[in-house]
Amino acid sequence: MRRLAAHLGTAATSLYWHVATKDQLFDLVLDDIFGEVQLPVEDGEPLTDLRQVMHELRRVLSRYPEAARLAASRPTLGPRALRVVEYTLATLLRAGYPEKSIPYAYNLIANYTIGGVLVELSRQRVAESDRSTADETDGSPEDEADTMRAFVESLPRDEFPNFVRLSELLVKANADESFQFGLDRLFTGMDGDLKK
Repeated sequence: MRRLAAHLGTAATSLYWHVATKDQLFDLVLDDIFGEVQLPVEDGEPLTDLRQVMHELRRVLSRYPEAARLAASRPTLGPRALRVVEYTLATLLRAGYPEKSIPYAYNLIANYTIGGVLVELSRQRVAESDRSTADETDGSPEDEADTMRAFVESLPRDEFPNFVRLSELLVKANADESFQFGLDRLFTGMDGDLKK
């Protein structure tokens, strides 16, 4: 709170007139971030609408490195966040999900989306850290690819045959395509639940 107050050019005691605790400040910031999630009009196919919401949530949380961590660590109960939750629950009801299954379906897609953002941002942080500590001769993507190739070639093929065989594909799998692949499988399963 002191650092924030200094950044704003005021005293920490002035901030406490507006927020009681650091956690309350985090909740307000997170709620503001959730306000950027653009929700589709509720007249499309429900699971397609839910896909859009999860893509939107991923997009917004990816813009703010600490937002996904905050969303994973605390209930999101501000009015903007609740707007996203309410839309998601209403869309699951519109899709025909039985009420007793909705908490599980909601947690599945929300946790997949937020967890995916956390992993992506962690990997980006590590990659950026590695690049910032590398000197000019060994920080380029080509050098990183060569290093990975050399590592894979050094592995005993009889011990790690699948990793060696699939390593090029594993390295090339990008975050957007991986997220879409997983989301497709989740929604295929959810659609299957509705057809039982």
